[in-house]
Amino acid sequence: MKKILSILLKPFRFFKFHHYVTLLAIAALGVFNVQTSFDPIIQKFRQEKEIHQSFDKWWDEERAQEFRNVGLTPNDTIKAQEFELYKERYKVEKPTPIIEDRIEEMKGEFLDWWENQGGKEQYAKEHGNYPTDKQYEAELKKWIYNYTDKFLRYRWAYQPSRGNTESWLTCSLLFPSAWSFIFFVVFFMFALMQLEKRWHAIFVYIYAVVIAIISGFFVDLLVDTSFFGQFASQRYMGVSLMVCFLLGANVFDKEKDAIPSYVSKISQLALFGSMAIDWFLNPGIFNAVAVESPFFFALGGLAGYFMPHRAEGNAKQVVTEQRPEETESPSERTRKMISKGLEAANNGENENAARLLQYGLTALLQEEPVKFLEVKDAVNRIAACYAEIPSTQWLEWGAIAKQKKIPEAAITLFEKGIAKETDAKLLRRAHFDIGELRIQTKSDVNAAMEHLTKVIKENDSDTLAEQSKKLMETGKDILVQMAYAAPKQFKVSN
Repeated sequence: MKKILSILLKPFRFFKFHHYVTLLAIAALGVFNVQTSFDPIIQKFRQEKEIHQSFDKWWDEERAQEFRNVGLTPNDTIKAQEFELYKERYKVEKPTPIIEDRIEEMKGEFLDWWENQGGKEQYAKEHGNYPTDKQYEAELKKWIYNYTDKFLRYRWAYQPSRGNTESWLTCSLLFPSAWSFIFFVVFFMFALMQLEKRWHAIFVYIYAVVIAIISGFFVDLLVDTSFFGQFASQRYMGVSLMVCFLLGANVFDKEKDAIPSYVSKISQLALFGSMAIDWFLNPGIFNAVAVESPFFFALGGLAGYFMPHRAEGNAKQVVTEQRPEETESPSERTRKMISKGLEAANNGENENAARLLQYGLTALLQEEPVKFLEVKDAVNRIAACYAEIPSTQWLEWGAIAKQKKIPEAAITLFEKGIAKETDAKLLRRAHFDIGELRIQTKSDVNAAMEHLTKVIKENDSDTLAEQSKKLMETGKDILVQMAYAAPKQFKVSN
């Protein structure tokens, strides 16, 4: 349980104060969306409960007795029929709280009023002309909007056909589905924390707000086309285009290697995830949003490419890093590089860690004179950390350590190399080097024999095999000597 909790809490180690404030704001946004989404449904359940309770009370106190008064026995069938009639009367007085269902009811009610209750005539009297079908649709929408404007999820959302452009300021506070909200929480925080490494956080927030507002304008442009025109009366909400913009900024930068490859890959996959949610899970108008997502991703890429890195951070880095470098010796820089690489590995920054450790250990192995103890300590620490270092690099280090007469370090490096190496020739040579070093140092001779056996098994007739056989003979002699070595004599003093 502790391990699971540690994994879940690990990302929070990198959080700053404004991250917690952002999470708090996002949580409040989630509560707001849940409340506005489910309030009509909750009211529906309450209404159904109230209908049953009020009917039961009316039936027990009045209606059942009325049947008895006329000589009828009020059975379950009669009660059920009366309940349906009571329910219809109740809903006439108190219509359904489900907004979408109420809109459909209102369409029928308006048509009846328009055709049968003098609606057309009233329109003609007020406007001086007989209404066309287009004018009927306009009056119907006006009537429905008078109802939907009572609800935040309709008043704050942007509807292109209505042209309520003031809703651009609020439509991003609403989400079309739970999937969209979850996507926003995960990838907005991811994009924020990654972009902060290059920009000031305030710029990320400014971009987020601006793009969230102007995205409604671009959706408006797309639904003006014939293909998406059918969605013009639907509601646009959410911030998927804004998140796509920030993800695009996480992929492009002028400086080479400024963005880790894993960040770039996650951002690209997230783009496709956003498009899939909008195309398959969200209603009609979000098909247009899915089509525009790559465009906003590309805009974000342009921002990421041309946006300069934060000046304050770079200035501090120059002050704190360049001055010590003026007095630091190459050996000090090498050790600092290894320390930074180990720290990066512990923080999960695999690419940065691998780069620093490769430069650092290579430089340490090439120092003259060789610092044997420091090399062994550095090798043990690097071998114990998690960093994606190629197997060929481990084998190369092992060869250098063997040449420099540091057998313990060389054995460790070779063993790390053969764990992932797939090239048969390199593997065979590494097995030989490990066996030779262990025989020379009399360190785990049995393991040495196993490595040399693998060399001979691959090819038992070449020079390397002959050398392996000689070493195995030496190994056997060492094992015999160790087995029959006389016990040490200890003097006992009185």
